[in-house]
Amino acid sequence: MIKCLLLLCIFSFFTTGSIAANNINIVSSQWPPYVDDSLPGKGLAFELVNQALQRKGYQPRLNIDSWPRALEGVQIGVFDATCAIWKTAAREHDLLFSQPYLTNKISFIKKKSLKIEYTQLSDLKGFIIGTVRDYAYNDAFNRTRALMKVPDNFIIQNLQKLHSGNIDLTLGDERAINYALQKVLPTQANTFEFISPALEYKKLYLAVSKTNKNAQAIIDDFNQAIVEMQQDGSYDQIVSQYPY
Repeated sequence: MIKCLLLLCIFSFFTTGSIAANNINIVSSQWPPYVDDSLPGKGLAFELVNQALQRKGYQPRLNIDSWPRALEGVQIGVFDATCAIWKTAAREHDLLFSQPYLTNKISFIKKKSLKIEYTQLSDLKGFIIGTVRDYAYNDAFNRTRALMKVPDNFIIQNLQKLHSGNIDLTLGDERAINYALQKVLPTQANTFEFISPALEYKKLYLAVSKTNKNAQAIIDDFNQAIVEMQQDGSYDQIVSQYPY
């Protein structure tokens, strides 16, 4: 009897340790429809990451914080990973990045009633453009001083200003803008349109803190799982649930 209890304790110790080793604390800011703990699946990006990691035996847990705190937290190892991040050389110093698993299309949006001939940034000279503070726009847009840029804190505020005529354009990820329009201005959503070409396309990544001793294994497992999901159709099935 004592021997059985001893074996049970040893088994519990190692299985508990194994489970703990497979827990992954993921942090992100709220970024609907990519990450949002009020959405089914907690958003497109998190649902893809969650399903991919679960396939490989991990147990992801989502933590929500402001983006500056989330980024710092994963860089110093308070959290294991962040699930929806753009890659930069500075961030690669502290983080290991997966292969990209989604693409963000960053575009300008305007009222359909406003006529603009647009092929390059200089064509937008003279128009008032609503921007979001601390948003990672590309260098070309940031360097163009001839553009009239009016910053605000959130894309929703810019969409409301666009609707009221206080600005001529705003810009951001098309999925995020479409989601915001459906939530904030549903009856006016069809009065807006994106203009081409897009400002840029950004790749979205899972990034794991280099302080995590299993970082490379997590990245390798995730990359393999995403390929498997793309092959078996489960990737497209998840994406289709977020038609924004």
